[in-house]
Amino acid sequence: MTIATGPSAGTQQAPDRLRMTPGRWLALAIGVPVALALIIGNGFSLVTDIGMSSYHVDRTIPLDNGRLVARTGGGDVTVRQGAASSGQARLTGTVQYSLVRPDFTVNGTGIDLHCRLFTGNCGLNATFAVPPGTPLDLDTGGGNMNISGIQNTATLTSSGGDVSLSDSRSAATVDSGGGNLSLSRLGGILTFTTSGGDIDGSDLTSPKTSVDAGGGNVALTFTKVPANIHIVSSGGDVTIVLPPGRTQYAVSVVTDGGDYTPSPSVSVNQAASDRISVDSGGGNVSITEPN
Repeated sequence: MTIATGPSAGTQQAPDRLRMTPGRWLALAIGVPVALALIIGNGFSLVTDIGMSSYHVDRTIPLDNGRLVARTGGGDVTVRQGAASSGQARLTGTVQYSLVRPDFTVNGTGIDLHCRLFTGNCGLNATFAVPPGTPLDLDTGGGNMNISGIQNTATLTSSGGDVSLSDSRSAATVDSGGGNLSLSRLGGILTFTTSGGDIDGSDLTSPKTSVDAGGGNVALTFTKVPANIHIVSSGGDVTIVLPPGRTQYAVSVVTDGGDYTPSPSVSVNQAASDRISVDSGGGNVSITEPN
């Protein structure tokens, strides 16, 4: 019998240790801190979500020279006309927060909510009852606003929430960081700015309306002849419905990509005193009167 034998396996040599090149050191220097930051950030976010709490507030708010001034963080705000009082409004609501209780203060310039953390939830969901004829200056960090029946000037600022404004004959200025604007039965001078949300206005009797839309659609329906409409849109469609009648309008429409066809229902006279100006960055434009 013949037995074939192979070469002896011998002693196996341990693999060489991974050599650290400059590229590998750079990858570690960048990757490790980024990974740690993601782990810590996600962990802290989870803790803040678990650590949610809230408390109720019910306060009288002094008016600032007859004006309600309020900064409410990120919560929702509702304003309605309440019973007459001597220079005060009433606030009822809920402060919601993560981990660290925020400071809620009332002073001579209205209210302020001081949130102590840069992340997590912190905001005041508030309902204000104001005396008749009280002007408003409200700022919410992202919550929704619902304002109705206020018969004085309103200046509303939201970093992203929706804004609903109705039943007012006074001037209104609304600046939204991206939320939608819902408008109805307004008769004062109107100025609207939004960074991307839609603007929908119905039953408007305003003599002058100015709109700067960052990309959302604009739809305005007037039930009284407007003296001046000026709209700048960065891309959304623009729709204007005018009241029926024989009113002539000086119309200027500029479109950068969108379509516009003059409607035979609208009488155009470039020398007319009532003016409509639309500058569209790409959306379609429609200006009509109902038959």
